[in-house]
Amino acid sequence: MEIILLILVMALSGGLAGIRLWLKARGAAEKLRRANEGLEARVAERTLALTRALAAADAQQDRIAAADRAKAEFMLGLGRELRQPLNVIHGFAQLLRLNSVEPLSRKQSEAVGRIEAASSALIALADEVIDFAAVQSPNLTLSLQRVDLRLALRQVCDALSVDAEKAHVTLDCPPAAAGLGVIADPVRVRQILRRLIADAIRHTQPGGMVRTEIQRSYDEVVALVHDTGFEAASDRIETLFEPFNGVERDAPSGASLGMAAAQRLAEAMQGRIFAARRKDAGVTFTLRLPAVIPAPVNVPSKAVILYVEADLANVALMRQVLSVFGDPPLYVAPTGDEGLALAQALQPDVILLDTDLPGMDGFELKMRLDADPITRGLPVVALSASAAPDDIRRGQAAGFTAYLTKPLELQALTGALHDALNRRGLDGGPGVRSAA
Repeated sequence: MEIILLILVMALSGGLAGIRLWLKARGAAEKLRRANEGLEARVAERTLALTRALAAADAQQDRIAAADRAKAEFMLGLGRELRQPLNVIHGFAQLLRLNSVEPLSRKQSEAVGRIEAASSALIALADEVIDFAAVQSPNLTLSLQRVDLRLALRQVCDALSVDAEKAHVTLDCPPAAAGLGVIADPVRVRQILRRLIADAIRHTQPGGMVRTEIQRSYDEVVALVHDTGFEAASDRIETLFEPFNGVERDAPSGASLGMAAAQRLAEAMQGRIFAARRKDAGVTFTLRLPAVIPAPVNVPSKAVILYVEADLANVALMRQVLSVFGDPPLYVAPTGDEGLALAQALQPDVILLDTDLPGMDGFELKMRLDADPITRGLPVVALSASAAPDDIRRGQAAGFTAYLTKPLELQALTGALHDALNRRGLDGGPGVRSAA
C-alpha cells in the first residue's frame, strides 16, 4: 500500500512539475512574441522614417538641380542682355574717336577713352558670366577624345602672340610637336589654356615674360604657365578659383569667373588646375589631365583610303600625314558627287570626309553612302571645322566612325584610322583582307 501511495505521490509531483514547466515555457513564448512584435513595429517605423527621409532628400536634390538650372539660365540671359547695350556704347565711343568731321578735344578724347575702357571691361565680364553659366549648367556636355596637349598649347600660344606683343611681354612656348596625348574635349582644353595664358599676359609687366612648358607625370600630362604678375594679391591666391570671391589680379572684370569656369571644365575632364606662388613673386598655374598611352598605329600599304576634300592645302597636309604611316594609296574627290562615285568604284577601307563640302555636304554624302548596298558599312571618319557641342552631337548621331574637329590632332586621326582599319581587318588582327 505504501508503495502504491509513493508511486501516486511521485506521479502527482511530476505532473505538477510538468505543468509548471509548461506554464513557464508558455509565458516565455508569449514574452518573446510580444518582443518580436515590438521589434517588427520599430523596424517598420524606422523603415518608414528612412523612406520619408530619402524621399525628402530626393526632393531637395531635385530642387537644388532646378535652382542650379534656373541660376545658369538667368546668368546666360543676363550675359547676353548685357552685351546688347554694351555693344552700342562701345560702338558709339569708337565712332566718336574716329570722327574726322568734328575732332574731339583732348579732354573729350580722354573721356571717350575711359568710356571705351569701361565698356571693354564690362563686355569681358559679360563674356565671363556667359562662360561660367555654361560650365555650371547640369547639362554640360563634353566630347572626350584624344587630344595632343603639346599641340593644343602651341596653337593657343600662336593665337595669343599678338596680344603678347601689344603688351610688350615675351611669350615663350615649347615647339610644336606631337606625342603627349590626353583624354579631353579639344575645344574646352584650348579654352582653359587660353584663359591661363591670356591672364598671365595681362598681369605681366611690360618687358616681362610668360613661359609655358609641358611634361609627362606618371599617368597625367601637365601643362605649366609661369608669370611674374601676382605680387600685390599673393596672399590671397587660394581664392582664385572661387566665383565672385577670387582675386582676378586687378582684372577689368573684377571677379574670378573665368578661373572658376576653367577649374570646372578641368574637373569635368577628370583633371585639375593648381596655382602656386614662387619666390620671385610670380605664379605658376598647373593644368593636369589624364594621359593617353598611345598605341602604335601602322597603316598597311595595301589599305585604300578615300579623302573627300575640296581644299588643296588640306589634301597636301593629309598626304604628308599618311606618308609617316607607310604612304598608303590616297584617292581624292573634291566634291560629294565625285566622292560617292569613287566610293562605289573603289570600296575603300576608310573614307576621310570633310563635312563642309560645297554642294552636297558631308552629312548628305554619309546618308547616300549608307543607302547604297555597295558602300553601306564602309568606315567613314568625319573631319569638320564645326566644333560646337551641338555640331559634335550631330556628327555622332550621323553614324560616323569618328567625328574629328579641326585643327586636327594627329593622335586623334591616327587613332580613328586604327579603329576603322580594325573594322576592315587591315590592322594586324585576324581576318586581314588579302592584297587582291
